[in-house]
Amino acid sequence: MVTAETSYQAEERIVAELAQLGVTYLSREDSTKARLRPPQEILADLVSQPSSRVRVALIALLLANPEYAAFVPRAMINLDYDQAQTMKLFYSAAVCMQRKYSQELRSFQGARWKQLPDLFSDELGLRAGIPDERLKELASIHVQRTGVQLNWAGTYENAARQLLHRWELEQTWKR
Repeated sequence: MVTAETSYQAEERIVAELAQLGVTYLSREDSTKARLRPPQEILADLVSQPSSRVRVALIALLLANPEYAAFVPRAMINLDYDQAQTMKLFYSAAVCMQRKYSQELRSFQGARWKQLPDLFSDELGLRAGIPDERLKELASIHVQRTGVQLNWAGTYENAARQLLHRWELEQTWKR
């Protein structure tokens, strides 16, 4: 008998996949490995998660795996309007975070480092500028587009810092 996956099981699966993709700061109860699905499925599943801690990990996933940018358009095909907005906003946050933390990311990724293309700034009306200014502007756009009053700039920043902090710890543990 085949049973439908519960939201808890879906979250555990996506967190296990993220761990295999270098995003290891999210805790989970089950330590088994999940079979990695195609990138567009993982991206779409992330923005569809009910848990905000998991949704925001989209930023970290893109920072850890900038090659996933190529799969964003395919991921958006099956998203509803709100999920597509989340994808665009979090993707744009990842672009800003990558610019802000490029030195740190390059030191961890070496030859794997690749610049995320700026896919949505024009559509979102995000102007050019230094990363911190762009983050504040993006946070304001996020509130306007979603109606959710939250410290979005801090949320974006937290995803990047969690990723980098965990990578620093893992590097220390390997010594």
